[in-house]
Amino acid sequence: MYIVRAALEILPIMVLTLGDLNINLPVKEDGQTTEENAQAKARAYFAASQVPTLAIDGGLYVEKFPLDKQPEMLVRRIYGEDREATDEEVLEYYQRELEAVGGESAAIWRGAMTLMLAPEKMFSDTFFFEAILTARRKGTGFPGAPLDALMIDPATGKYYSEMSWQERPDTCWIGEFVKRYIGEL
Repeated sequence: MYIVRAALEILPIMVLTLGDLNINLPVKEDGQTTEENAQAKARAYFAASQVPTLAIDGGLYVEKFPLDKQPEMLVRRIYGEDREATDEEVLEYYQRELEAVGGESAAIWRGAMTLMLAPEKMFSDTFFFEAILTARRKGTGFPGAPLDALMIDPATGKYYSEMSWQERPDTCWIGEFVKRYIGEL
């Protein structure tokens, strides 16, 4: 949620989290694509909140990981589809897997974002950005974004944990997406 608030702080809107709205609604992410998952989350959270809703889903491809170890849309579900790992478990798992392939690998995040403004008004788009994943942890990720401590932006050579929100490619993408549709609010 930190990243979304940071990406949207320049816009004339108030960003509320599910926690702010006292909504604790697990949404089964069983879509075939990140876009289907983002849309399912947007629909469910919009129905529960009745306020414009932004939902994001992402998948990760790690170049040096064998096919059976590719996280894809299960980045946090390293123990199986029914249990999300804690931030620390995610860090430890990816450090261990990266060590097994030489300590570093190119990676691509592919995902989708959905903005639902009304039951009949939903906008979606897909995105991707490249990163380098390393087994060498630097700094700490924000809660919910543990891989920031292992992820390096290839353009700047900085760990995501060292970058300001404005420098991050993922933050820029979120802000640009919402700006396209803010007039629809």
